[in-house]
Amino acid sequence: MISKHINYRFYRIVVLALALMLFIPAISIAAEVTLAWDPNPVSENVDGYTVYYGLSSRDDVNSQYYETYEFKNDDVGNQTTCKITVTSGQRYYFAVTAYNEGYESSFSEEIDYYIPESTVDTVTDGDTDGDGLTDDKEITFYGTDPNNADTDGDGIIDGNEVGYWGDNWNYDYDGDSIINLLDPDSDNDGLLDGLELSHGSNPSVFDSKPLFPIMETGEVSITHEWQRIEFSKYFLDPVVVAKSLSYNGTNAAILRIQNVDNTGFDIRIQEWDYLDGQHIFDTVGYLIMERGSYTLEDGTRVEAGSFTTNNTSSFKTVNFKNSFNQIPVVIAAVVSYNEIDAVFCRTVTNGTNGFAFCLQEQELNPIIHATEEVAYIAWEPSSGTVNSVAFEINIKSSISDDFQEILFNQTFINSPVFISDMQTNNETDPANVRWKSKNAHGVYVQISEEQSRDSETYHVLETVGFMAFSVQ
Repeated sequence: MISKHINYRFYRIVVLALALMLFIPAISIAAEVTLAWDPNPVSENVDGYTVYYGLSSRDDVNSQYYETYEFKNDDVGNQTTCKITVTSGQRYYFAVTAYNEGYESSFSEEIDYYIPESTVDTVTDGDTDGDGLTDDKEITFYGTDPNNADTDGDGIIDGNEVGYWGDNWNYDYDGDSIINLLDPDSDNDGLLDGLELSHGSNPSVFDSKPLFPIMETGEVSITHEWQRIEFSKYFLDPVVVAKSLSYNGTNAAILRIQNVDNTGFDIRIQEWDYLDGQHIFDTVGYLIMERGSYTLEDGTRVEAGSFTTNNTSSFKTVNFKNSFNQIPVVIAAVVSYNEIDAVFCRTVTNGTNGFAFCLQEQELNPIIHATEEVAYIAWEPSSGTVNSVAFEINIKSSISDDFQEILFNQTFINSPVFISDMQTNNETDPANVRWKSKNAHGVYVQISEEQSRDSETYHVLETVGFMAFSVQ
């Protein structure tokens, strides 16, 4: 299928939910599968989407995937989610195309999903949580929770997980003394089983991972008022970082994040406590990534994680889940709001096994703060284009309180999303990175000190790490 009017490659399609619907008690079960996919970035060029699905893969040379009525397609209109009714006890394959003015795009990446065979009548057999397994069998045989459709919280309902694992449901692939059915990460690779399945990876194989992190980037203009950012992609366990601020409002300020869940997060600008707290619109870049460790196709390592801390008195080490090949750029952000005093995190990247970290309030305050959650994303210096996303991860040394230019090595078509953080602690005065004049070729950055104790803002040279991504 060749399109003359649309040029679009889908980044992914994912199964969001599955519901079992009883048509004939204890005999025939139909399943309603909810699908979601990334929209065309140029939405005005799309009239709608078509979902294709069937019982064999499009890559199967014997498949009649798109040529027979055995395999169906549904025109779902101009929306990026839909519900498809299929039959239980089968593995289905799904793909999506976009169309306009009679022309159709190429197919998206294909995913497959096993629909568990179930003969449970939720009324007569007792299936309290509607997961396709009777309460009695959950308690006496599988050891799952009859009141929780997804006992291990991996994003796969228990009945579907039994169907996926088959006879291997009670194996322990990663040797952690938790059977596959009850283990949210059966291969101990840092990714939830449901997430791996929804992105075409195999949760029983340690090194079966997406070749590019499951992520979303963007930038937003915010003030001192809380603002909700909704995800456009589906995440099971998102890690969120946002740094640093532009320089529209010249008052020294930091960012606060809270209420991170799998739908979005809240963010606002917080001026240091000695100021009046009112801040005009400034722009900040953010990055959301599914928790886990990743290895890109070229061997570049990436990790997204979080930890809790109340450490303010000295730098302490945070260990990576897996070692890196070279010292990564680390972006860290406080993602809770357990104390109202302005606080931010200072990081020092000093090795391949972890990084040093501490919380800092304004200089005038006592050196104490409530326990907060801190999210981090570590990415080895690299650049390239994957899934139509151009990216550059790099460092720039010798940045002071004067604005200095960073020129990108990667070629961006437009001004990229820019996220940055200090990687050194050459001077202890509380300070963070601010930027201005960003375009496709570069950006100007400075180290911005607060002035709660004194008026001077001179800061010695620091190293700044940054991540830049083409706008998705």
